[in-house]
Order: sequence, then structure tokens, then C-alpha cells
Amino acid sequence: MADAANVRQERIEKLLHELRYEIERGMMEREIGEEMTFQFVVPISSKIPDGIVWCRFQTRPVHRHDVLGYDVSLFEPRLKLVK
Repeated sequence: MADAANVRQERIEKLLHELRYEIERGMMEREIGEEMTFQFVVPISSKIPDGIVWCRFQTRPVHRHDVLGYDVSLFEPRLKLVK
């Protein structure tokens, strides 16, 4: 069972990295907008009896100085557009 959980966790992490790449590239090439939201509910929680898990992904533009507590190097694009 632990192996199956590890495989799923690794798959989710890989998909999230791919999502980050697609979002960065799409926004840098102006193929997609800067604001989007995706949300869903997992109808069960293992930590809260009779609870749910609320999942939300959101992108929106903010000023660099408004995001405190992050390494400034995170705000430099990892992708460079070459013409």
C-alpha cells in the first residue's frame, strides 16, 4: 500500500511541475491570461470527522513586494523567450 501511495504522490508532483511549466510558458508567450481559478472538493477527510477537503488553485497578478517571505529569486522567470 505504501508503494502505491508513493507512486501516486510522485505522479501528482510531476503533474504539478508540468502545470507550472505550462502556466509560465503560456503567460510569457501571452497565450493565456494571468487570472484563472480551478477548485474542487474531495468529499471526505481523514483528519476531520464528517469533513471535506477543499482544493483550490488560483493565479492572479500581484506586485512583487506584496508577496512577503519568499526568496526573491523565485520571482525571476525560469524560462527565457528566444526569438
